[in-house]
Amino acid sequence: MSTLMRKLVFGIIGLLAGLAAWPAAEFILALQSGFPSYLVFTITLGVFFGAIMGGFLGSVEGITLSVRSRILPGIVTGILVGAIGGAVGFLIGQGALFLVSDLFFHSNKAMQSYGIPISRTIGWGFLGLFIGTVEGVRARSWTKIKVGLVGGIVGGILGGCVIEYLRILYPAFTYTRLVGLLILGFLIGLFYGLFEKRFSQGVLKLLNGKLKGKEYLLVQKTIRVGNSDKADIHLAGYQNVADIHAVLKTVKGEIVIKNVQTENRILVNELNVTEEKLKFQDVVQIGAAKFLFFYN
Repeated sequence: MSTLMRKLVFGIIGLLAGLAAWPAAEFILALQSGFPSYLVFTITLGVFFGAIMGGFLGSVEGITLSVRSRILPGIVTGILVGAIGGAVGFLIGQGALFLVSDLFFHSNKAMQSYGIPISRTIGWGFLGLFIGTVEGVRARSWTKIKVGLVGGIVGGILGGCVIEYLRILYPAFTYTRLVGLLILGFLIGLFYGLFEKRFSQGVLKLLNGKLKGKEYLLVQKTIRVGNSDKADIHLAGYQNVADIHAVLKTVKGEIVIKNVQTENRILVNELNVTEEKLKFQDVVQIGAAKFLFFYN
């Protein structure tokens, strides 16, 4: 899967997340009068929103890298992080509403046109921020968390703005919330993919075998390559690849490849190496798998 297709998959799964969150949101909104307080209602709505969207977006890494064993842990992590993010985001949005109503917008018209949309958009931004960090939390990667923080909050704010102003511009349209949630999910996923590419130090593209053409963005500071499900670049089905065969490290902005054990052969441009800085268009062979290294 190319890096372009990876971004599109992020966006499509974000769309599916918005679609799945919509009926849950409508159900909770229909029960609003039964909640003991508006605070409890807000938290509940945020938890459901965040858990559903986080669960969907948490599955992306396993899907795009064709590693089934990562899909379920990603979903579970996404549900937990998303639920927290939804509750926090919606509470922040409610707090922002009280703040802007006291400091900036004192008329009902101004509140409806600016105060409420701006406050809720802030809440959507924080929801996106938490959802974006799901993969970084699962992988325990600070770099991926940073990608998610930036991509998630940008996508959340833009998507939240669409949700709020669609509601104002088209009050009679029955499916305003559905359209808004689809756009929100798509933008959170898309911007994560865009910033992931921006933060990466390079790309490894597989040149042979059953995964031929798949591209791996080198985002983390330490990337393990091997035949194990625990490897960040998982080379299942390739001969002569150890469980953890090699490690890629980012050193002063450059990618260095190193074998994990002396018996693990690594070839760079057909030369056997134990440790080597990668240069543009180097061909790297790990077992039977051949990669081309290049920059974005």
